[in-house]
Amino acid sequence: MTIERKVGVAYSIRFGIGAVLYSVGVLVGLWWARSMGDDPWRFVVVMLPMIGACICVWALMRLSREVDEMQARKVQEALVISAAGTVIVSMAYSFMEEVGAPHVSLIWVSAIWAFFFGVGMLWSTWRYR
Repeated sequence: MTIERKVGVAYSIRFGIGAVLYSVGVLVGLWWARSMGDDPWRFVVVMLPMIGACICVWALMRLSREVDEMQARKVQEALVISAAGTVIVSMAYSFMEEVGAPHVSLIWVSAIWAFFFGVGMLWSTWRYR
């Protein structure tokens, strides 16, 4: 197995663990926090998904440190694409909200970023094949 493949597999495992913890945290944390009424601890409980989110960020940081220069360039391009896509979609929808589109929670910004990061990784991998 090549070093590129090993790094990719390690990233996928780390990110996958973070994504699962995030998903479980959303389901459990929101349900639990909503059941707490006006208890101030609800603000702590609702942050449970952030454990998984932080693991995902850590996985991305490890990926950028462990890859060679070419792979790092691909990741950098994917990050630029994800930032640009997220900004464009967020701004466009914000303008639409101003004229009557339904309000959307900010929690979806991270999903938009993840989508565009995936698109960016596919693009940069295809570009440098």
